[in-house]
Formats: sequence, C-alpha cells, structure tokens
Amino acid sequence: MYEIGARLRKCRSLGGMTRECAAEKLHITPDYLARLETGKQPVTYRMVERIVRELDWNPDYILHGIEEDNPFMELYGACPGPRKKVFVRNMLCLFDSLLEFGYKDERKMAYYHRVILEIINGMELDVPENVMVNYTFAEIRRINNMGKGKMAELLGISERRYSAIENGQSKPDVGTIQDIFDTFGFNTGYMMTRNPLICEVINRIYRSFDEPLKQFIMRRIRDDYDEIIIMKGRIYGRDLQNRSTGVK
Repeated sequence: MYEIGARLRKCRSLGGMTRECAAEKLHITPDYLARLETGKQPVTYRMVERIVRELDWNPDYILHGIEEDNPFMELYGACPGPRKKVFVRNMLCLFDSLLEFGYKDERKMAYYHRVILEIINGMELDVPENVMVNYTFAEIRRINNMGKGKMAELLGISERRYSAIENGQSKPDVGTIQDIFDTFGFNTGYMMTRNPLICEVINRIYRSFDEPLKQFIMRRIRDDYDEIIIMKGRIYGRDLQNRSTGVK
C-alpha cells in the first residue's frame, strides 16, 4: 500500500495540486488523503474510481506503476467517433495475424489468439459503465477456460465472493485487482474503460514484435487510419485539410 500511496502523492505533485485542493475535489479531508499517500490507510477500489472521475489520474500508474506508452493513442484520439471501433478492431486483427512472428510457443500463440478474439467479441456488446469491471472478470475467466470455483481459488477469495463480483453485485477490492493484473496482465484502466488500446495484455503482444515488424505495423495502421477517414466522408476530410493548412 505504501507504493500506491507514493504514486498518489506523485500524481498530485505532478498536477501541481496541494493536498487540500486534491482532498476537496475527492470530498475527503486532507488528513485522510495524507493517510492514503503514506500507506496508513488502504486505497479502496471505489476510491480509485473517484480519483479517476474527479482528478483524471491514471489508475494503471496508481495501482500497477504502468506509464502510458501506447503509440496508437494519438491516431485513435483523432479518429472520428463512429469509426473508433473499426480502427481498434482492425488493429487487433492485424496483431492476431502476426502472432507467429512474436511468439514461437504455440501455447502462447493460442492464448493470445483467444485474448484477441474475446476482446473483439466484447467490443460488439454495449456493456454498461457501472459493470465494465465485472464483465472483464468474466471475460478473463472465459479466455482461461476456468470455472468460477477455480478462478476464485486462484484469486484467494470464496466462490461466493467471486460470483458476486462477476455478476455485478459487488466491486472487487484493490488486492483482487492487483492479483488479476499480476496473474493475467489485465490492468485497471482496461477494466474501467473496456478500451483495448490501453489493455496491457494487448500492449505486451505489440512489444513482443521486433523493431522492423513494429514499423510495418505502424505503416499498416496509418494506412488503415487514412481509409477510415475517407470512409467518414468529404466533410471530415475537408475539416482535416483546413486544420492542417490553417484555413478557417
């Protein structure tokens, strides 16, 4: 808990916020925030949700120490809203087609193929925001072909407790979230947003490729991005051109 608290303190410092200001936004006392930052008070999952909602701090850095390093986020951010899902799905399919170049172990290839397939299938569902974390627990269990009892045993909780989490009746505690990350590589940011681009498992697939293949992937994704922009229609293309030339 001390490491989590130290990262909270670093986020506040980088944001140029006093403890009093951050506490006010979080609707807690400065003393309570001080205890969180020093590890004297455990950080709960609901507190992490509040921190993300009110302060927009990176939950993956806070809980896992992960810095954001995804090279595709800029393209994703500029992609027209209705086409974002197409952009992500095409990127995942490209990764899937190249797994053999990143992994020689057939079992790992099969596992990451299941990961990508399950995530793509999940993208077609309109998962309510308040149960995204719970749905991801079920997703991870399906990927690993486990029953609820085995999953609960692996996480060190009762099957009843696990079922309550997966069914949306309860939120996981931070310890369980950490165990999910340590065991399966699925991070809090992905669970909260269901955005595959910030899924650490997907990022690990990309990092497994050598540099020439990464460059090939980036070229393909940029080409795909250009096609998506064209599919959006002339209005967006004109806006994009005006923006680049300074025309208003």
